[in-house]
Amino acid sequence: MMSDPVQHIPPEIINFFRENVGEILLVKGPPGSGKTMFSLECMKSLCREKRGITIFPRMDADQLNSEYSWLMDDRADHNLLPFHGNTKMADPNWFKREFEYLNSKGEGKIGFMLFDPINAITEQYENPERKMKEIVSLVQSSNVSAIVVQEKEDTTYLDHLAGGVVRLYFNEREGRRFRALRFEKLRGVEVKNSNYLFTLHSGFFRAFHPWSVDTVRKGDWVPIEDSETHFSTGLEDLDRILGGGFKRGSYNILDVDDNILSSEYLLLLRPVLLNFLHHDQGVIMITPAGEHPESIRNDLGTYIDIERISDKLYFLDYFTATSRKEYIIPMSSTTRREGAQQKGMEVIQRLRGRENKPYLDFVGLDTLEYLIGESLTLRRLLTGVSQSKVTKTLGIGLAKPGLKIGQGIRNMSDVYIRMVKIHSIPCFFGVKPETSLYAILPSERDGFPNLELVPLT
Repeated sequence: MMSDPVQHIPPEIINFFRENVGEILLVKGPPGSGKTMFSLECMKSLCREKRGITIFPRMDADQLNSEYSWLMDDRADHNLLPFHGNTKMADPNWFKREFEYLNSKGEGKIGFMLFDPINAITEQYENPERKMKEIVSLVQSSNVSAIVVQEKEDTTYLDHLAGGVVRLYFNEREGRRFRALRFEKLRGVEVKNSNYLFTLHSGFFRAFHPWSVDTVRKGDWVPIEDSETHFSTGLEDLDRILGGGFKRGSYNILDVDDNILSSEYLLLLRPVLLNFLHHDQGVIMITPAGEHPESIRNDLGTYIDIERISDKLYFLDYFTATSRKEYIIPMSSTTRREGAQQKGMEVIQRLRGRENKPYLDFVGLDTLEYLIGESLTLRRLLTGVSQSKVTKTLGIGLAKPGLKIGQGIRNMSDVYIRMVKIHSIPCFFGVKPETSLYAILPSERDGFPNLELVPLT
């Protein structure tokens, strides 16, 4: 289920045309950056009550029907009238005559126009700049706003005529390409975000708005069944990306960038924790630095009955000598000598039971490295990797910036996921297996904490 298409373009665009009737938005960018898809998505969103004209002088009917069949379909739910290249466009009076005819038909006033690209129209005339100014004058005098796509990336007279200039561009993050747009000028509009990450996945433009857990629509947690060979990640999209989820008996690393907050790395950890607990499979955790067992337990209890997980979720707390909570196992240097390690093993045996059920062993690697040092942490992880493979359970480690054991854990992991933030949007990509970039978003269908992972194509 797709959301309101207005939500797929930056709100600054809507505000720009709302505040400036008869204004021009200039769209620039290199070939293939998505200028046409962006412009069409804007036109769909803007032309709810008024009609819009889209002019593609370099495309014929077959091309338009092939690339944008929805636009050529008379039954489609939009108010856009497509025009494609024809010999009539060379007539200096064609545009004005056609515009006046459409406005007089009584089917609703023309409110918006799209020229893609504008230079394909103006270059047919002896004085392209003069023709461009004539078109702008007609648009503005008729209280019609226009989106103008320009193929040239350098500054032209159009940059000065237009009240808004948007540039689409390519960029890379650790060898993975993504698309973004930047507002270079938006007259009379407060620009809250000057850059937006976007995708052209599934053949449509979709910009990603900064979001937070506190402001999104909530829904019920939707569990996913494990398979005979894999544990589900708790996310349908991530299961598909990884070829079924996390393999039984595997050790997996989530490596987070230095600008990733705990609330953001929990986006990918929370689903697998919830899925294990939902299926009555235990979880034992060494929390990352800065996290407290109670905060994680309370967070999970928001989405699953806390009583149901009371005997399934345990924490090994290396900073605590005593605890009245049965689910917190004190592991400080003092208590280790008094048999805390043995108690930890007893908890694992309890979680496995007579059926030898699998469990999830989660480790905040920064905590472990701080407490026992680089070499002992690697030794502890190698033991954990071996145990996971023998017992067919699941190991997950969280790696934060500054870890000295970074290369070592990459080599020993079965899956290595890297989490980054681009223009305020949490994203990730696979190092093992190698994948492209994905944006992490709340599920439009099921609501948070369910997520959708959108390819940045």
